Amino acid sequence: MAHDLRTLVEQLKAVSHPLRLRVLALLVPGELCVCQVAEVLQVPQSSVSEALRELRRAGFVVERKEGRWVFVSVVPKKTSSPLLKGLLAEAETLPEVLQDRVRAKEVKDMSILTVCSKVQKAVISNREAARV
Repeated sequence: MAHDLRTLVEQLKAVSHPLRLRVLALLVPGELCVCQVAEVLQVPQSSVSEALRELRRAGFVVERKEGRWVFVSVVPKKTSSPLLKGLLAEAETLPEVLQDRVRAKEVKDMSILTVCSKVQKAVISNREAARV
């Protein structure tokens, strides 16, 4: 919950980017591995990590580590702000969010190892391309 003007402004900034809003809406049904989020949204893992960093800073998402994987989820409803609840309710109807949810079901059916390996290969490929 926003306790002062600065906190509210930081929360608004955190959701003012389309990728961050899509990530947040994608996590409503439940937690996902960072690699799964990158695969669903078809964006580089570094972009997802940056978006998650801003969302964590605003108090909208939490993470937990399991082995080498990092899982992220929306903060529990009982501790979320009215701003977050309103944004998520509005986001539920956006076409991009609905498409992301369909893609998320497909990605969740894949093993995490397969998804993360695919995302890591893309990271390595992008690094090699950048060196050329």
